[in-house]
Amino acid sequence: MLIRFFKHNNPSSFILLPMFALVLWIIGFFSAQSSAGTYHMPVYETVAKPLNSIHFIGTLTAFLLIISGAFLLNFIVNKFEILTKPSFLPALFYIVFMSMDNAMLTLHPFVFTNIFIMLAVYKLVSSYQKDTAFSNAFDAGILLSISTLFYFPSIVFIPLLGIGFILFRPFNWREWIISLLGILVPYIFLFSYYFLNDTPDNWRNTIAFFPDLPEQPKPVISNSFYFMLGICILIIFFSFKKLFVGFNEASQRNKKGISLLLWFSAFALLSIFIAPTVSIQNYSALAIPSSVFCANYFLKIKKPWWGELLFLLLLASIFINHFFTLF
Repeated sequence: MLIRFFKHNNPSSFILLPMFALVLWIIGFFSAQSSAGTYHMPVYETVAKPLNSIHFIGTLTAFLLIISGAFLLNFIVNKFEILTKPSFLPALFYIVFMSMDNAMLTLHPFVFTNIFIMLAVYKLVSSYQKDTAFSNAFDAGILLSISTLFYFPSIVFIPLLGIGFILFRPFNWREWIISLLGILVPYIFLFSYYFLNDTPDNWRNTIAFFPDLPEQPKPVISNSFYFMLGICILIIFFSFKKLFVGFNEASQRNKKGISLLLWFSAFALLSIFIAPTVSIQNYSALAIPSSVFCANYFLKIKKPWWGELLFLLLLASIFINHFFTLF
């Protein structure tokens, strides 16, 4: 029923999607999770610490950012026809993947970085068939650079700029140089601030892949988490397999969009391996391409009951994992 409803571009989804997300996030509002204090990223700490001083405010901010990210991703996919049919499925799956575990129901850095990375992708894709795209190149560079100030290992997404230019633009060396200048601008401002305020220690923490974090206890992984992960991997496997069905007949924009998301997936996997801590939160960047791939799969399922069954099984596994993690 949920898949059938969000499969269509129904305006009432703007109301029902936040309500659906609230059901997944209700536990996060009433159970404090330890996550926010483990990332020594200066900009993230500056923004998150005041908000997390009151648990409800921090969780509400994270919730609103997840909803905003879901609608932003859905807007990008529909506007640039990355999938064959407009729907709200990308937003639905983004909310699901960003709410899979109780540890994700907090104001962690990835709720910020995903927003900036998606905005950068929007700038790249919107440069398609433009005569000049200097402003797009500069904006994309700045947005990706800002994402690294919330979570520095997201610097692995910088090569996405070059890949986006190759896919969507004829070669123009000035656009490449301008995007690099965009990357530098936030750091010039940040390091100037550190220099003027005589805070050299922050220089090192900002550019450290592995900052000096307190020793973290090894995460205890429950059977319910493995069950949920298994269902999730199964759905993503089906989605990835379906991704190339009819690929040759797709439009050029569709092919280029899917190709960019495949590269995005590779960089998201790389970011997991260089993460300073072991956490389910580190998989958050994968929620962006996975949401689009799953939306494509569920749009093309010929047997509606199969899609509904798979999605309900995924939801059930998430609620079971929330329950057992909480208690």
